[in-house]
Amino acid sequence: MHRQLIIILLVALVLILVTVQNPNPVSVQFLSWEAQQVPVIIIILISLLVGVIISSVLGLIKQSKLKEKIRRLQREIEELKYPPVVSPDEDEELED
Repeated sequence: MHRQLIIILLVALVLILVTVQNPNPVSVQFLSWEAQQVPVIIIILISLLVGVIISSVLGLIKQSKLKEKIRRLQREIEELKYPPVVSPDEDEELED
C-alpha cells in the first residue's frame, strides 16, 4: 500500500515538473488527426489515462481467467474429496 502511494506521488511530481518546465503549447499529429496549440500537460494526461485504461482492462481479463481457474480447481478438489459411490453390483459389472 505504501509503495503504491509513493509511486503515485512520484508520478504526480514528475507531471508537475514537466508542466512547469514546458508551458508552451505544442501541435500534435496522430494518423490523420491533428491538433494545434495543445498544452503539454493535456497530452501527458491523455497518454496516462489511456495507459491506465488499457492496463486495467488487461488486468480484469487476467483476473477473470484466474477466477475461472480457481473455480475449476475447487470443483476438482471437491470431486476428489467425495468420489462417487459405487455399489458392489456395479463394481462386479465393471470387472467383467
